[in-house]
This record gives sequence, structure tokens and C-alpha cells, in this order.
Amino acid sequence: MNKARLLTLACAAALLGAGPARGQAPTPPAPGAADSGWRSSLYGFAELDGMHDTTQSYGPASNNAMLARPGTYAAAHARSQFTVDNSQLGLRVAAPDYGRLRTSGQVEVDFFGVQPTDATEQTAFTTPSIRLRLFYVKLETPVVDVLAGQYHELFGWGGAGFYMNSVAFLGVAGEIYHRNPQVRVSRTLGGPRVRLDLAVAAVRPVQRDSEVPDIEGGIRLLWNGWRGASAQGFAAPDLLPLAIGVSGVWRRFAVAEFLTNPGDAKVAYGWGLAGNVFLPIVPARSAGNKGNALSVTAEASMGTGISDLYTGLTGGALFPLLPDPSGGLVPPPLYRPNIDSGIVTYDANGNLQTIDWRAVVVGLSYYLPIQDGRVWLSATYSLLRSANISSLTPEASRGGVFIQQDYVDGNLFGTVTPAVQVGLSYQMTHQTFGDLPFGGQNHPESRNHRAEAAVRFFF
Repeated sequence: MNKARLLTLACAAALLGAGPARGQAPTPPAPGAADSGWRSSLYGFAELDGMHDTTQSYGPASNNAMLARPGTYAAAHARSQFTVDNSQLGLRVAAPDYGRLRTSGQVEVDFFGVQPTDATEQTAFTTPSIRLRLFYVKLETPVVDVLAGQYHELFGWGGAGFYMNSVAFLGVAGEIYHRNPQVRVSRTLGGPRVRLDLAVAAVRPVQRDSEVPDIEGGIRLLWNGWRGASAQGFAAPDLLPLAIGVSGVWRRFAVAEFLTNPGDAKVAYGWGLAGNVFLPIVPARSAGNKGNALSVTAEASMGTGISDLYTGLTGGALFPLLPDPSGGLVPPPLYRPNIDSGIVTYDANGNLQTIDWRAVVVGLSYYLPIQDGRVWLSATYSLLRSANISSLTPEASRGGVFIQQDYVDGNLFGTVTPAVQVGLSYQMTHQTFGDLPFGGQNHPESRNHRAEAAVRFFF
């Protein structure tokens, strides 16, 4: 058994064995501290997903991955998959209040971890690796709240009720969805009916060699007097208030210059803006009766050098090949970038350029007036575009990037019992590639149609 598998088993044993059961107190605090106020809860869900694709472009999650080009083997053949990797396990712990200070923490994992390079298809699906999702401590004070650890990005107000309701794995195409280590400071103003949240965060830099953290900030308005039914991804529905959020991100890049043996770093800057809305058109009657509730969730985002904040998005962008002055150097000159692919690149003049992206995602959910809304429908549409990825890619390589992506899905959900939920989904992804065949007027296009079914047991 290799080291990666041993580490996975050790982490699972630590989380399952060392943590307390639901309702029990965790390990007593240090001597002298009161232990009666400790609270903890173990939570999670077991999930099975089955999907059939009309191309061999995707693994279990589609997100924003590249589609196979038309005319290739992968584009002409279908694929079916079953996976339990989206199952999750988490632990919440709250310490006794210390004066006016309140402290809590959370750890959450799933099974989409990085697989060993020698993993077979058999082991990839039946013995997956643990992936850390959340791991943080939160300190609440009368003035501000401080969160330190890995949590959803503040950009896009992740984890705050703006995710699309879909059987598809989050983030759906074009949706901001990312988690990162960070230190966040937030402040809440207002009363029980209207609330204003202000937050700023220093986040793990997109590139460790940039030397400075990403800076994110956001403002969110909530009106508790108007509440609607909402489900985040394939989660159980809940009642959420009307909400409007605005957020932004700033980041710095310091990339090794485009030479075989770089001497200096080239510096560029990235930024992003996002607006999010959750709008209950027809509010829910109550938490127990969501029948006839109708809600809209929407997100608009734009920026440059932010592709990593959309799940799995690179657009196919890579760094160009170094020129070979001799025309036959063996081995050819090799450039080793010190940043992940798809975020920045070098143009034909050797200048460091950030790659632009903008997206719009709209989701609609309607809870049928039967069984108190235990059966509901949802649909999502998204459009994702880059204005410069093609021009920054050498002409001979433009067939390997996409300049536009359209996505649509439709979902049917049902609550079998309070602990069991099922879903059926149709998803279509359409991508337009960056090349233009000689003499042609249209860019090549590719489509994938996915049928997906899922069942989830909450505990």
C-alpha cells in the first residue's frame, strides 16, 4: 500500500475515531476551564451519482473542463460513470463562551482528493482519496468576527446562499466556486429584519511567488422579511432571505521571465468583480411547507487573471513554446512557469498578460404545490466568455482553447424521507473553440449531453 493511501486511511480514522459522536462532548478542555459549554455535532451525507455523457470529455464532474474537439475519438464515443466521491463528512465544534467572545471551528472533507499517478480506473473509483474542504476557527466578538483557516472564497460570497440548485457537482459551469486558506474580518450591521454584512479577507495568493496574498472584499444586504426556498447544489432545501451581494478580488503575479534561464520576474495584476442575487419571487409559507415557492438565483462576474476561481477553468490556455534560434536544438529549449496554467500567459512580444473572463449564471427553482413542496424543479443557464484567450494563444495552438461556453441544465428533485433525497438531471455544455479553419467563417464547436441521477442520505 503506497504512502498516499496510508495517509488517506489515517485521516479517515482520525476524523471518524477521534471525533465525538453526535451530542457528546469533545475532549475536555484544559484544566481550569469550564467544560459544560462545549458543543459538537458530526454531520455529512452518503451520495451515489450515476452519469452518462455523449462524449468522453469529462470525469465525474464537468464544471468548466475542455470538451473533446469534433472529429476526435473522444468526441464520437459515449461514457458512463458511477461514483460516491461527492459524499461528505464534517465536524462542528463550539467552545464555551469566554466572556463576550464566542469560538467555534469546523472541519469538512469529501473524497475528490488527488489520486496517485499510478492509480488505475478501478482504484480511482473504488478507493478514492480524502480531500480537505473546510478547516477553520471562527472568533465572534461584539465588534467584528474573525475567521482563520480554509473556507469558501469571499469573492462571489461563497457559502452564503448564492449557489445554483442542481444535481451537477458545484460549481456549475461559469459559477464562482472555490475554497482557500484565509484570514477574514467581518462586521454585521442592522437588526433582525434587515442586515448588512461587510467583510475583507487576506487569502492564499494565487501564486506563492507573487509574495503578497490576494485581497478580497464584499458587502451583502439581507432582508429577512422576505424569505424563499433555496437549495445549494444537491443539498436539502432551506429558507433563505432575499439577498444581494457585491464582492471583488485583487491579486499580484510575479512570473519568471520567458527564458530558458530566467533572471527576473515579470509583474502583472489581476482583478475581479462579482454581483450575486437571491430573489424569492413567491415566498415559501414555512420551513415545513414550501409548496408553490418560486425563487431566482443569479451571478454576474468579470475580471482578468481569475480563471482558478471558477472550478476547473483554464480554457485550454498554456504558455507558448520558447523560440529555438538554431532550429534543431535537442532537447528543445524549455520554459518552466512558476504558476498554474490558464491564469496568465506571455504574448508574442514576451509581455506577461492576464487572461480575461466574464460570466453570467441564472438559476430558477419551483417547488410543486404537492406534498408541501417535497417535489421541486430547477433549471440553470450560464454563459462564459473570454475576449483575449484566442489572441494571446499562438495561431497554431488556438484549436486547443475555447472562447465561449454555454451551459444549461434541468433538474427534478424529490424528498423521499427527511433523510433521503433523489434527483434527476439533464445537462448540456456547448463550447466554441478559438481557431478558424482556413477559408471558414465559423469556429469549430463541440457539445456534450449528460444525463445524471443521484441519491443522497443525510445524517
